[in-house]
Amino acid sequence: MGERTVWKTLHGRTAPTGAIMRQNPRERGFTLVEIMVVILIVGILVSLALPSWMNARARAQTRICVANLRQIHQAKEMYALATRAQTGDTVAMTDLVPQYLDKEPFCPAGGGVAYTVNAIGTPPQCPSGIPSHRFDWTGD
Repeated sequence: MGERTVWKTLHGRTAPTGAIMRQNPRERGFTLVEIMVVILIVGILVSLALPSWMNARARAQTRICVANLRQIHQAKEMYALATRAQTGDTVAMTDLVPQYLDKEPFCPAGGGVAYTVNAIGTPPQCPSGIPSHRFDWTGD
């Protein structure tokens, strides 16, 4: 029993059993201040990126909504040609789906409320009420 048992540390060094290991300053963990600095930097980066991300998301929702309105308008035009409907005749979404539209479109910002189809000659409307979510059908 006169032998001293030796074991290896994580860093490959050997130390006798029962010896008090002192950490090298390079081997210590992160301090609370260091962690707080990292969290502060991440918070600043998020605060800079978030408005840009929100604007990009709003622009994408507007483009999707206008594309949906354009599809509804074109489906109404095809319906009017096929049924010989006149300007002012009412059209329902059930008249357009599934023959002219695969499925009923919804505005991504509208919370799942259906578009207002309106009569022939009147552009469809978005339920969200966002001013940029409109289709200028006179330009076609």
